[in-house]
Amino acid sequence: MLKKPKTIEEWGKERLRKAKQEKGFVLIPMELWNGEAFHALEKSEKLILLECLSQLRYAPKSEKKRKKIPKDTLFQCGLGWLLNGGEFGLPTKYLQERGIKGEDTIARAKRKLVQVGFMDVVTQGSFRKAGRFRYSDRWRIYNGSALMSEHGEPLYDGPLPGYCHYPNIVKRNVANSRSETTSLDVHEADTLGYVQLDLFTDYAGCSANE
Repeated sequence: MLKKPKTIEEWGKERLRKAKQEKGFVLIPMELWNGEAFHALEKSEKLILLECLSQLRYAPKSEKKRKKIPKDTLFQCGLGWLLNGGEFGLPTKYLQERGIKGEDTIARAKRKLVQVGFMDVVTQGSFRKAGRFRYSDRWRIYNGSALMSEHGEPLYDGPLPGYCHYPNIVKRNVANSRSETTSLDVHEADTLGYVQLDLFTDYAGCSANE
């Protein structure tokens, strides 16, 4: 049974607990700090990136010590060897407690961080469970003058943050269109089965609120 998502107040208590117990630093490579990818981010996106970096846990530099750690939990990248597969979570309520209030702002920021190359999607989120992400080195090859999509976003063909509210709509429309093509002309067959998607694109597509 899935746990109930934490509230903003509960995340606040968690933050205060960590402030008293956790030690260490957030590692920010100068190459990242001065790079084109970081320069391309808005303030909210930079704040969420800091949250990503703060959740990374580093494996020992000694190969002898790393051999004692299960291989499937190690992830090698430009920062070194990371524990937990280099993965982390970014629940919406968690980020709101950190000061980013708008859900749309959070969704856009997550999408931008994936597109620019600071993280990859491991699992899509759902209504009850936040998605998982993994640190990525793709930002090192980010080119600010590279081609953009028609929406002005960096070209990236990998999975983006979000989840599908109604995943069966597309399958249903495809099935309907195929069953009706025998009695329709070509133009009608291309459009009739997809009226629902045209009317409700926000619901048929994927949202990134989690």
